[in-house]
Amino acid sequence: MRAHLITLLANTILATSITQLSNFTNYVDIENSALRPNGHILLTTFDQGRLYTLNPLSDSPQAELVASLPGATALCGIAAIANDKFAIVGGVRGHYHYTNETVYTVDFSMDAVNPSVHAVARLPNASMLNGLSSMPKQPHIILIGDSRLGAIFRVDTTTGISRLAFKHDLLAAPTNASLPIGVNGLKVVDDYVLFTNSARNIFAHIRVSADGLHFGDVEIVARLDSSSGSDWDDFIVDSAGVAYVAQPDNAIARVMPGGTHSVIAGGGSSEEVKEPTSVQLANGGRSIYVTTRGDGKKVSGQVLEIQLLR
Repeated sequence: MRAHLITLLANTILATSITQLSNFTNYVDIENSALRPNGHILLTTFDQGRLYTLNPLSDSPQAELVASLPGATALCGIAAIANDKFAIVGGVRGHYHYTNETVYTVDFSMDAVNPSVHAVARLPNASMLNGLSSMPKQPHIILIGDSRLGAIFRVDTTTGISRLAFKHDLLAAPTNASLPIGVNGLKVVDDYVLFTNSARNIFAHIRVSADGLHFGDVEIVARLDSSSGSDWDDFIVDSAGVAYVAQPDNAIARVMPGGTHSVIAGGGSSEEVKEPTSVQLANGGRSIYVTTRGDGKKVSGQVLEIQLLR
């Protein structure tokens, strides 16, 4: 049965209705998500390379295992690269360092239930690949942020050729940061790479060429007040350029194109959103799906739906 939670936030033009769609019964850390053309949600996890699917319109949505990606213990970024075909980055998880960093393709186009899985590129020089996005005009080309190197890798999922495409201090964590995670969420929107940097508490963008080979200057769009004790993780951007950002420990933030930002769900002492990790638009932008890693104690990884009331 779905648990319905209502939160009305007086200091914003948005009010939110939060519904828990699903919660793993055993502890599973959901890292990222993507929507299939049929509306199902794909969930990458830190669960031994397992990829799950969830039908959010089911009467009682339950995550189901759809593929296991060989050679990975943790799956991170995911993005569509063709119709019902996705690129996923995974590796063997260590302490803020991964080995065997690999880009996989998971293709449902020939079989909607049992996808074909292929390892298409290995990145031995990567350290901690995280957010991933495809290029809008050449979706077989993907960009992946490396949280430890402070860099963006470019991968051609057709040829398997990869290269370190861009490196910058604002993609990296500061020296001796308590949270050594730099670039985290990453999306390509129009002619820009948008990204969060968890250690620096920034939301920023970089102009990029259509082929993902040439980059402009890094420009900071918004800063999160470090006194909040929070940071920014993955996000989604709507057609108006508004970003909805997972803000651990327990909030979803909205970042406007001009840089103003506010919490629209959770926050404070709220326990409705447990360690959010990713966001997807749903229902024509009237709601968002949010994944969480849970608190590791009482709550496992969740999938939530948050209604956006304008």
